[in-house]
Amino acid sequence: MENTVERKRKQNPVASIGLWIAFIIFALYSISLLFPFVWILINSFRNTDEWRSITTLSGYWSLPHNWDFGNYIKMLTESISGDESILSMIFYSVLLTVLGTAVNVFFSACAAYVVAKYEFPGKKLLFSLAIFAMVVPIVGTLPAQVRFMEFLNLDDTVTGILFLYSGAFGFNFILLHSAFQGISWNYAEAAQMDGAGHFSIFFKVMIPMCRGPIISCCILQAITLWNDYSTPFLFLNSHKTLAVGLQSIQAGLENSQDYPIMFAAIIVSILPVLILYAAFQKKIVENTVAGGLKG
Repeated sequence: MENTVERKRKQNPVASIGLWIAFIIFALYSISLLFPFVWILINSFRNTDEWRSITTLSGYWSLPHNWDFGNYIKMLTESISGDESILSMIFYSVLLTVLGTAVNVFFSACAAYVVAKYEFPGKKLLFSLAIFAMVVPIVGTLPAQVRFMEFLNLDDTVTGILFLYSGAFGFNFILLHSAFQGISWNYAEAAQMDGAGHFSIFFKVMIPMCRGPIISCCILQAITLWNDYSTPFLFLNSHKTLAVGLQSIQAGLENSQDYPIMFAAIIVSILPVLILYAAFQKKIVENTVAGGLKG
């Protein structure tokens, strides 16, 4: 039996045409985003001599005559930025991404749960401030952040970066707030009858029931922190992450014009994000919609 949505779509040709137009627009937009990635990927396998010999636009898009995988080996084994190896950059990127995601999602879940499930004076004001904080440009708060971190002696430390990442308000707070609101309080009351306290209810009842949205928050937060440039650049001067180190790599290769190595470094920085998102794309969409709309 034909469902109602399909029947209405066939009865309304204007809506069908609109959907096709939207599909074409988004398809073209997707292709435009893939162009730079494909171009960088192709040229990351060229050797330096071939790269320097290219004089036409079509030459940059042609496949390499000799596929040179040595660019990736050289990029991983040599200090091409002049001060730090790319393995060190990858280490700090992974460290800050994993720990930063953990502290951010944890504190966001704690704040979202309290605001969603408990009544206290200023609750609505606190939620309004959380929304307001999302629309304030972060650039306007940077001078105050710099002075504050210097005052706490947390500047240029991993602990300081994690402190900045531990903010509870933001997209994760909004998503988890909606998810916790969608969970019936009857489960907590049943746990209370068995002698469970507030912490037991949160960790043993609410967190498992909100596992899907929490996983989505972790994935999205990990992608955000992996690509974060401004925070490590301003507050972790002694060590570079991969996002910050790419600029140093570019500066170090300007004289030698050995850009294929830089392209290889860019691919290495992009690849983990692509793999993570491709692997969990369905889970992200499902849990984001469930937490944001059904909650």
